[in-house]
Order: sequence, then structure tokens, then C-alpha cells
Amino acid sequence: MIYRTISLCQGKGSIGHNNRVFHTKNTNPALTPNNIVFVQQPIKEAYEQLFGEAVERYNTRQTRNDRKIKNGYFEYQFGQPVTETRLTSPDKRKSFYEDVVQLGTMDDTGVGTVDGELAVECLCEYMNGFSERNPNFYVFNAVLHLDEKTPHLHIDYIPVGHYKRGVDTQNGIAQALKEMGYGSGKDAVAKWRQAEYLVFRKICEEHSFHIAEPKKSRGSLTVEEYKNYCADKKRLNNKLKPLREMELAADESSIVGKKQLLSHNITVTPEELEQLETQKKAVAVQQIDNQREKNYIERRKENLHKREAEVSADLTERTKELDEREAGIFQKEEQLDSLISDAKQLKYDADILHEQAERDFERAQSEREFQRDLNQKYSELSDKLCQSERENFNAARQFKKIRDALNIPYTATNEEAVERCREIVDEKQQLEQCISKELHLCYQQRKSIKLPDMLKMLIDNFKDKLKTAEIENEENKSVIASLREAFANLKNEFIKVVLGINTLVYDKKYSSGLSGFSKALAKGISLFIDKCFEQREEFDLIDKCEIDSQIKENMQLFIEQTKERNYYER
Repeated sequence: MIYRTISLCQGKGSIGHNNRVFHTKNTNPALTPNNIVFVQQPIKEAYEQLFGEAVERYNTRQTRNDRKIKNGYFEYQFGQPVTETRLTSPDKRKSFYEDVVQLGTMDDTGVGTVDGELAVECLCEYMNGFSERNPNFYVFNAVLHLDEKTPHLHIDYIPVGHYKRGVDTQNGIAQALKEMGYGSGKDAVAKWRQAEYLVFRKICEEHSFHIAEPKKSRGSLTVEEYKNYCADKKRLNNKLKPLREMELAADESSIVGKKQLLSHNITVTPEELEQLETQKKAVAVQQIDNQREKNYIERRKENLHKREAEVSADLTERTKELDEREAGIFQKEEQLDSLISDAKQLKYDADILHEQAERDFERAQSEREFQRDLNQKYSELSDKLCQSERENFNAARQFKKIRDALNIPYTATNEEAVERCREIVDEKQQLEQCISKELHLCYQQRKSIKLPDMLKMLIDNFKDKLKTAEIENEENKSVIASLREAFANLKNEFIKVVLGINTLVYDKKYSSGLSGFSKALAKGISLFIDKCFEQREEFDLIDKCEIDSQIKENMQLFIEQTKERNYYER
């Protein structure tokens, strides 16, 4: 029964070596096409897939451009552009982690052997369930190497943790292990590795492998020193193997010889017996030599065992020391992580306070501008209000005028106002009909022309008629002036006649010659004319003295002529 070991440890993290971008002396390029590639994604693409959206969410929350992540999460965390070389950030985070998984050694489970093929099946089954068991470990590169002495698996992954401060999704091994249920502290990695060891061991045992208990690591020995140690051990075992075969053969020869000598059924000649004796002596000598060689080998084995025990003790002590140092380093890393987290928290709080102050300042400025806008709008609204009040006042006056024009009292109800408006509409229709009749419009013109246009046309016609009437009026005025002038002359002459009659009536010098009837007639005419002039208030406007002197002068001339002529001559 062969017991095989399981190796599950951290790798160097060389993506180029894993993907055979270059070859080392322990690889066989002719067998490289046999390698099994599970995942082979560029690390830049993986980082963008894992942290791109988280960076966008982080940048969205920032109000200052100098706090935004501009060149991606990888450069923000590790201080340089994306590279396939494993980097370590100031807070001890690695750009990616690698685990190397192997079953057996090249002596018992080599490439190309039946057990080697079974080991490949175990490694493939383990790899296929890795991401499901470890959801916070994003595998971007995984290769099973079959171009070396022993099949082994390289798993390269990025631990993904979720945080409340800063970028909500980050590269964090401690947070990833905590989210997967392995707790926090220095034992989280050991718990996870032990769980993965048990999973792989169960898979191997299901494929009929017998698994030996895990051994200590090589401790302080380098890879070359450990290889030399294994080579020396193998060389000594190879030397012991032929000696053991020779010892077994010698024992069998002596036993056969004795059987021949003791057998009664076999007959031998003296020469043959002598030859047998000679062979027996040679075998005895060979046994002595073999015994010496065996004793030498035993001493070498004892020395080798002592050296192995010393090396194992030294390895145990060095491993214990390394474990203690690793625990101290892990504790310091945790302290450093705590300090960094506190520093980030302080910086985050300071940033929040600063951002809050900036927001308060911006809010104050915006409120100030808003207040200025409100004052301006208030002033504009006040002006509009005054204008509206003036317009309302003018509208109220206009409305009052309209109501007065429509003869609608303020005490009238809406129905009365509506009835009055209907009456006005009816009056409007009647007015339209009257105007259209006045303008001699046909039915189509009456429908197409509105009432204001009709009124305008009517006013234009009225203006034309008014101009014509004015011209006629001017002509009539000239005629009236002529008539007035003639009437004035007639009136003056008539007044002269009246005054002459009055002189004839009231002047004794001229009235003595009148008979009673003639004098009464002249006096009646004089009274009637005086009364008429008094009613018209024009009698006092005449220069009576001038007219009277003229009448008297003419009457005197007429009397003198009468004295000279007889009655018949007149």
C-alpha cells in the first residue's frame, strides 16, 4: 500500500510561467500542449469587471475632482498601471494570490503513469468546485501543468471584499475570508487552507488514493538544498537495493547447496563436488563482503536517519519560529490594517466634514442667489402688481363705462345682465341691418364685413356727406350774408319809415295838417311798430337822431316843394 502526500501551498504568482509564455529547465515544451487551461483572463479585464462599477459609484459620490479615481482601481490601489507581475500595496494587499495543488510526487504519481492520470482527474474535480466553494475568490487564471514531472495545479485569484467606506468593493483577503465564514485574525487563512485540504483529500480518497498525514514544510532549506537532500536519500536507497538482492541470492545459494549435499537421490562426481565447494567458499566470501557493505550501509542509514532527525528537528524548530514570526507579522499587519482603517476613517470623516462645509457654503451661496432672485422677482411682481392694479382700475372704469353705456345697473343680477347683453346683441344685429341698408350692402358683403368695418364705412360716407354739406353750408352762408345785408338795409329803411311816421304823429309841426282818421292810423302804426321793435330788442340799437334829422331834412324839402307846386302837380 502506497501512501501519497498532498501539497496545497502558496505559489510565486508568475502568470507568464503558468501560461508558458517562457519555459524553465524543469519543463518539457513538447508536452506543453497537454496542459489543461481552465481560465485564462487578462488581469486588467478582471479588475475592470470586479471593481469598475464600484469605482463609478465612488466617483459619483465625490464632489471634488481631485478625490475621484481617474485611472482605474488597480493603479489607485497599487500605484502603477496594470501588470501581470504580482504587486504588494502599502497596506500589504497583493494584486492577486496563487495556490499550487499537487497529489503525490514524481516517484509515485508521475506524469504519464496510471496514478498520474488519476491524479489529473482529482485535480480537475477539485478545480471545478473551487469557485463555488470560494465565491469571494475570483479566479482569473487556472492551469493544470502536465509538462513537468508531476501533475500540479496553479490557481490565480483576486480576493473580493465589500466595505462601507471608500470604494464599496475592494481587493481584500481578510474581508473575503470573513465574508466566506472563516472569521478574522491570523487563523483565518489556516482555517481556509485546512478546509481546502480536507476537500481535496476526500476527492483523492474517492479515487482510491491513500493519503499520508501532512508533513512539515522544508523550513529554511532552499529549493536546491531540499532537492539535493532528496537526491542523496534516493541515491542511498538505490545503493541498498542491489546489496539486498545480493544478500537474498547468497542465502538462496547456500540453501540450495545444502539441499544438494543432503540429498540421497542426487549423485555427484568428485570434480563437481569440488566445484561446488569452491562456489560455496566464494559465496561465503561474498557474504562476508556483503555483510561489510551492509554494515557500512547500515551505518550510513543510521547517520542519514540521525541527519534526517536533526534536519526534521531543525525544520520543526524553524517552522515553529516561522509560524511565530508569521503570526507576529500577521498581527502587525492586522494592527497596521487597523491603523490604516482608522486613518482612512479619519480622512473619510475629514473629507465628509470638508464636503459638508463645501456643501453648506455652496448652499449658502445658492440661498443668497436665490434670495437675490426672490428680491428681484418680488420687485418685478410688485411692478406687475401695480401695473395690474392700474389695469384693473382702468378695466373697472372701462367696465363701469360699458355698464353705463349698456344701462346695466350695479344691482342687476347676472340674468339681467345676460338679458341686457342679448338685447344689445339684438340691437347690434338691427344696427348691422340698418347700416347695411344705409350702405346698400348685399347679403355676402353683410356676412363678410364686420360691424366696426361697417361703422367705419358709414363714418366715411358721413364724412363725405358732411364735407358736401359744409361746402353747401359755405355757399348758403354767403347767400345768407347777402340776404342779411339786404335785410339790414331794408330794416334801416323801414326804421326810417317808422321814425318818419312817428315824427308825423308826435311832432306838432307836422301832425297839425293831418285829419283825425289819418292821425289815428299813423299813431296806430307807430305803436304797433314800437311794440314789435321792443319785443325784438333792436329799436334801441338805431341812431334815431341821425335818422330823424335825415327824415326831417327830407320832409322839409318835400314841404317846400309842395308849397311851390299845386296838388295836381304832385
